[in-house]
Amino acid sequence: MPKVSVIIPNYNHEAYLPQRIESVLAQTFTDFELIILDDKSPDNSREVINEYAGLNPNIKTVFNTENTGSTFSQWNKGAEMAKGEYLWFAESDDYCESTLLEELVPLLDNNPDVGIAYAQTYLVNEESQIMNSYSKNLEFIYKTKEWEKDFVKPGKEAGKDWLYFHNPIPNASGAIIRKSVYMDIGMADTSMKLNGDWFLYAKILTHSNLAFCAKHLNYFRVHEHTQRHRARATGQVYNEIITINNYLREHIPGSDENADKAMAIVARWWIGSLFFQKRNAGYVRTNWKLYTTFRKYYPWLLPRILYHILFLMVRFVIRATGLLKLAKQLRNWLFPKKYFQH
Repeated sequence: MPKVSVIIPNYNHEAYLPQRIESVLAQTFTDFELIILDDKSPDNSREVINEYAGLNPNIKTVFNTENTGSTFSQWNKGAEMAKGEYLWFAESDDYCESTLLEELVPLLDNNPDVGIAYAQTYLVNEESQIMNSYSKNLEFIYKTKEWEKDFVKPGKEAGKDWLYFHNPIPNASGAIIRKSVYMDIGMADTSMKLNGDWFLYAKILTHSNLAFCAKHLNYFRVHEHTQRHRARATGQVYNEIITINNYLREHIPGSDENADKAMAIVARWWIGSLFFQKRNAGYVRTNWKLYTTFRKYYPWLLPRILYHILFLMVRFVIRATGLLKLAKQLRNWLFPKKYFQH
C-alpha cells in the first residue's frame, strides 16, 4: 500500500499540467500513488494526461464524461479511490519542490494527532515568477511572525486564533491530510463554491491538530481571473463564511468572543462587495438576509454602508482625473502597514 495518495484534480490547465505532474514525479519521497482526474476539460488536458500515463504505469486516470463544476467533488472522488494513508491534493496549476513529501510525511508519522501538515508557500504568477512569500500575507493579517518557524499547534487553538478570521492554509497543494480524518469528518462539502477548503480545514482541525513546516516547498499560482477574483460578484460567498463561523462556534467552546469579532470584520468585507455584485434576481433577497445577520455583530452597519457609498464616489472622481495611483501612494505613506503592499 502506498504511504501517500497524490490526487491531481484538473480542469482546463493544459498549459500547467506538465510542470505540475513532473514536480510530483520528481519527489524524493517515492512511496506514493498518483491519481489524475479531469473534469471534462475543453482544452487538450486529456492528451497531456494520457501522454504521462502512457510513460508511467503507476499513474491512474479518471476522465469525467460530464463536468461537475466542483473541485471539491473531484477531491472526494480521488479520496474514495485512494489507497494511501495520507492524501495530497496537488492542484493542477501549482507546482512544488521535490522535497515536499520528504518534509511533510514525517510530521504526520511522528504526530498521530495531527490531521494536516503543510509547508510555507510562494505565490507565483502565470509565468511562474515569484510574487511574494505567503508568510507576508499571514504576518499582515495576524500581526505575528509565527510562520517563520516550524510548529505543531492544537487544532481547536488554531481554529480559535486563526480560522475565524482567515484561512491560514493558502491552498491544498502545500498540505497533506490524514485520510482517516478526512473520511471521518465527511470529506469536503461539495455545496461550497469558494470556501470548501476553509470549511474542510475547520472540520479537520476541530478533530485533530495542525503541523507546519517553514520551508518554502509549495508554489501557488495566482491567475488574473480566478474564482476568488470573481467572488465579489455574488453575496453567496458570505453565506459560506457564516456557515464556517457557526461551525467553529459550535465545536470550539469558549470562542464566542472571537466568533463575534470575526463576524464584524466579515460584515465590512460584505459592504465592500455590495456595489460590485451582479444585480440578478436574488440580489436583494440574499443581501437583505446578510444585512439582518451582520447588523447583530456590527451596530454601525448602515452608517458604514453610507460612508462606503461616499468613498466610492470620491474614488470615481480621483480615478477620472488620473490621480488614483498617486492617491494610493499618499495613503500608504500616511498609514504605513495598514494596507497590504505585496
